[in-house]
Amino acid sequence: MDAVKQTVVGARCKNCAYFFNDPLVLEQVFGGLAAMSSGFASVRDQDGLCRRHGLYVSARDGCPTFKPATLLAGG
Repeated sequence: MDAVKQTVVGARCKNCAYFFNDPLVLEQVFGGLAAMSSGFASVRDQDGLCRRHGLYVSARDGCPTFKPATLLAGG
């Protein structure tokens, strides 16, 4: 988990183009999630998947490969 660490506020996973946290998709990816709770649960907060590293991460995490969401969304 060395690739993911706390960084400056603007470079957090929740602001990264590689970050994805749609509750419906998370329920599909993690089949047992709906049985324990839901992708919409408050305990999940805003956590999600890093498509770059293939990890489930906190929205507050960050890493050196951060790309602002607006940069990759346009092309």
